[in-house]
Amino acid sequence: MRDFNGTDRPGAGQIAILGGSAEARDLAQQLGARARLWLPARDRVTGQGRARQTGFAEWASGASALIIAPHPCDVESLRLGASMAGALSIPHLTLMRPAWRPSRRDHWVSVRTVREAARHIPVGARVLVTLGRPVLPEMSAFRHAHAFVRQLSRHNRVFPLRHGRFLHGDPPFTVAHEITVMRRFRIDAVLTRNAGGTGGWPKVAAARALGLPVYMIARERVPTGPTVSRVEDAVRWSEAALWLDV
Repeated sequence: MRDFNGTDRPGAGQIAILGGSAEARDLAQQLGARARLWLPARDRVTGQGRARQTGFAEWASGASALIIAPHPCDVESLRLGASMAGALSIPHLTLMRPAWRPSRRDHWVSVRTVREAARHIPVGARVLVTLGRPVLPEMSAFRHAHAFVRQLSRHNRVFPLRHGRFLHGDPPFTVAHEITVMRRFRIDAVLTRNAGGTGGWPKVAAARALGLPVYMIARERVPTGPTVSRVEDAVRWSEAALWLDV
């Protein structure tokens, strides 16, 4: 799917999709010419980059309806979508995959922030951190632990903490791969966000297999109106919205 930022704007009879998730791409593919997809500018994989409010409003202004489908943990884009739906006075829907739920075999510690997680993590623990690039300023709370921070984009930047290092990797990751990584770096715990879906699940499954705790940052709740969890339901909603707009 092309990135339509700043080029093809949605017009009458089309759906504007505020993307950043795999579901947004799938939805745009299924809707074809009936949809236009906006991707956050900085991080087109996880959707956690800064969306430009003014630019998005201008881009989406001609659409018949809006679907808000960023990464589930991209609070900024969720808020942007909700505010723009109201400002543009068009029908809107949020497409968000369900959150993960622990089983009896999982050892999760539910937290709200990186700083709260750091308070729970023991001194000297070796932690696999998979929170995305924007979280680095918050990692100062990890002075007492070893943070192994996964980065999908390869670079040569100096690691900002006293203890730990960057781990570069290319998705998709498998459970076997994650187990290998955790054993190689003698990981004691995993710190991640409750993104839901299948893409990030292998690290959680690997922690379960190795009996490791997972410090799970819960999703921040952002009121965005009507919500569905499946692309198929968003397609049906889109068809009804466009029919009503004819």
